[in-house]
Amino acid sequence: MRKVFKLLLLSPLAFTCAGCQNKKAPKPVDVVVISGQSNAVGCTRADKIPLSIGYSKYSEWMEGFEDIQIAYDSWTKDGTSFYSQNKSDDDTFMRVMLGQGNSILTFGPEIGIAERMHEKYANKLFLIKYACGASNLKDDWAKRDSPMYGRLVDYVKLQMGNLKKMGYEPTIKAFCWMQGEGDSYPGYYDQYQDNLRGFVANLRTDLKEESGNKDFPFIDAGINDNKKVWEYGKQVNEAKQAFAAESENNFYIDTKAAGLHTDQEPTESEPDRAHYDSDSEVLLGELFAEAFEQFLMPIEEND
Repeated sequence: MRKVFKLLLLSPLAFTCAGCQNKKAPKPVDVVVISGQSNAVGCTRADKIPLSIGYSKYSEWMEGFEDIQIAYDSWTKDGTSFYSQNKSDDDTFMRVMLGQGNSILTFGPEIGIAERMHEKYANKLFLIKYACGASNLKDDWAKRDSPMYGRLVDYVKLQMGNLKKMGYEPTIKAFCWMQGEGDSYPGYYDQYQDNLRGFVANLRTDLKEESGNKDFPFIDAGINDNKKVWEYGKQVNEAKQAFAAESENNFYIDTKAAGLHTDQEPTESEPDRAHYDSDSEVLLGELFAEAFEQFLMPIEEND
């Protein structure tokens, strides 16, 4: 009888241990944040892709990338007001696809990122995009009490929490910044480097936990420096390059040298010279992906 009693005492512990062994550990995944103004939001018309890139890619991107997912919240600014919000379904993650720009008719750099990364990093890379068209760094992002800064940090933290609820262990591996047109004016461009320095320092502090207590790489893309479009675009890009030189964790993408253009679409009217043409918007995403891939988890560690 005593032996039976001992077995009964041990059995709950045995069941508990078995349960512990069967519980799945969170899967490590990488996260890349996209932010900035309209070319980060995406104002490029998706219906121009068939002519510039081809109908097969248009069809593929309309369907989307199930293996690369994004949570996005895209805004547009008019003076001091924010409007025209376009965000992901249920405020959480969904497949990357066309229609995730400033409207369901447009797209941003997420398409180029997913196109380049989806085979190699399928279900291992997640994107978080929080951006605002027509915003400027000085007034809207540079300080913690700026209109968009707190929303950006809160949104990133919200989505990192959602990934944890989905059974993942997420880490921010890079921050992609496409912005500066809104600061290419007197009283703004000459403060851009200082404002960028403060902005990035705040981000790295406020998202320290989400980036594994490391300073994440800040990847900055140059703006169109056509003086007829952005009077001080060249000076803004010089400030971006100078900031990139301050740290090995800062990077600058020379979009002009890469051949990105804004002067060909739409074809039925005067070109939209403020926003990248469809092939260039895709290339922007591919350039971001090329820059941050080196910081992602080695594939064998993430299988």
